Amino acid sequence: MPRVASDGVRGLPAPSETQPAASVDGLVPPPRFGATSFEAYAPVHPSQAEARDAVIRFVEAASSRPRRQTLPWRRRPEGTGLYLDGGFGVGKTHLLAAAWHASPLPTGAKRYLSFQELVYLLGALGREGARDAFAEVSLVCLDEFELDDPGNTLMIASFLREAFARGTSVLTTSNTEPASQGAGRFAADDFRREIQGIADRFSVLAIDGPDHRAGARRTAWTSAAEMAETAATTRGTVAATTGSELAEALAGIHPIRYGGLLRGVDVLLIEAIEPIEDQNDALRFVHFIDKLYDAGVRLRARGTVPLEAVFDRSYREGAYAKKHHRCLSRLSELIQEPLDAQRP
Repeated sequence: MPRVASDGVRGLPAPSETQPAASVDGLVPPPRFGATSFEAYAPVHPSQAEARDAVIRFVEAASSRPRRQTLPWRRRPEGTGLYLDGGFGVGKTHLLAAAWHASPLPTGAKRYLSFQELVYLLGALGREGARDAFAEVSLVCLDEFELDDPGNTLMIASFLREAFARGTSVLTTSNTEPASQGAGRFAADDFRREIQGIADRFSVLAIDGPDHRAGARRTAWTSAAEMAETAATTRGTVAATTGSELAEALAGIHPIRYGGLLRGVDVLLIEAIEPIEDQNDALRFVHFIDKLYDAGVRLRARGTVPLEAVFDRSYREGAYAKKHHRCLSRLSELIQEPLDAQRP
């Protein structure tokens, strides 16, 4: 749909407008974490302070490794892995982005991306293309590591083996312990060797503590009056859609392209969000909210059921429970963020 200026509301762009290039250029922290630092991290649990200090040491070591093999007879040291395991709202992504910013490496030698983005790149570039694209990278910061299917497991295992062998260090976050990846999502026992091989390459740091959003969590949707006022008075570009329209758009494109739906949008309004009865639809919605959150787009939304009932009870406490709870946590934060707050 055509874009409307600040005195009007437009729809989300057509899917054909959202296709990104298969490139490692621009793999930097998203706007919400565009200026994140270790100094701004405020631990509320001993494990959080320990994790911050460990990540600082990890970044210093990874950034000081030789970026290329200078002498033909001297083997480049292998890279190392650090795995931040913890629930939602404990600051894992903050530490990941702070690590990228703190590293003195030039942008081309450090990459920040989500697990979904890495899977997309590996599929699009192929093994040889990915090897070339990451050949000079010394530090990879990988958010939300999650093995969801056998194909991704084999592809990621191969990528990590080659990355570590050429001296690349990998810092990653996840809601699932590395050895438990894939449990309940596919026949993980058939791929236990690959999963264990991945787990063995990482030192694991467990981060505990409460969800930092829980203290001021809002469990109610935006009111009808606030939706109308937002559409009428908000400065910037406002996009509006319904829950069903959004679900149709998300089903029609690859998740890596969801960020394109938000390009140029300052505030998104979603009306009539209905209970999501299908697990695949739910996972698409979770990924979209993650992209919305990272991009710093303001959100106002209304649902036909209470916010905590968006995901159907039949699966919301199953294999992907942590994803669903993270989504609800981020939704509650997004719909109460001030519209006039400085956008990251």
